[in-house]
Amino acid sequence: MPLAQTNGGDIHYEERGGGAALATLLPQSGGPVGVGPFIHRLAARFRVIRYDQRGTGRSAPAPAPEGMTMAGRAGELEGLLDALGIDRAHLFCHSTGCGIGLAFAASRPDRVAGLALANPWSHGDAHLATMQRLRVAAARALDPYRYAWFNASLLFPPDYRRAHAEAFERLARNAPPQDAEGIEARLEAILAFDARPLAPGLACPALIATAADDQLMPPWFGAELAALIPGAVHLALDGGGHMLPETRGDVLADAVLEFLARSA
Repeated sequence: MPLAQTNGGDIHYEERGGGAALATLLPQSGGPVGVGPFIHRLAARFRVIRYDQRGTGRSAPAPAPEGMTMAGRAGELEGLLDALGIDRAHLFCHSTGCGIGLAFAASRPDRVAGLALANPWSHGDAHLATMQRLRVAAARALDPYRYAWFNASLLFPPDYRRAHAEAFERLARNAPPQDAEGIEARLEAILAFDARPLAPGLACPALIATAADDQLMPPWFGAELAALIPGAVHLALDGGGHMLPETRGDVLADAVLEFLARSA
């Protein structure tokens, strides 16, 4: 994975494919299949860039506390695009990445050609606050094996966990110790972000994908954003849980490719 040198610290990234730039804002967590097949499908038509946010993977630590905010993360994305010589890009954002993408599109509208959001949230309502703080409590109380299974039960639907039960078990047995303090900082940054004042002013085409059975960020968040963002398209899937790029990767990738082709 190459290294981009930016003012705020080094960022590790990888690229696949060719054509117009498509930056992906994806979480570190994943299941037994991961997002590789999803990225591969996108890379058939785009120059797909995936990177480790500061404080995760092999990138430099995030400057706290401002580097953890969605605005701070948006500045991180701008630094990466600058380092790669990319003036304008499409964005595919999932979960936390949706807040980063929304903050970036609102503050740097000239640099966003199209915006695709999967499993977003609009603001830290009572449901999301409860779920995120349960995750923090679990990170503090559970050993790595049980914490991995707790997260899997929250992020993936039962049918997917059943189909990949042995692989989930291997992941849990090999899970590294979780950083409860770091988890809390990232989750509190999510709760502090409110996309509702930004959404009506977005100028780029937007696609929003939600899953009916998403326990963490239920589809009401995406429906709210779709109503607020001018001209937004809402793709409401009947299942797939919170990790749509993995559980419904083919369907989601095809929808994203079709949407971005229209917005090019």
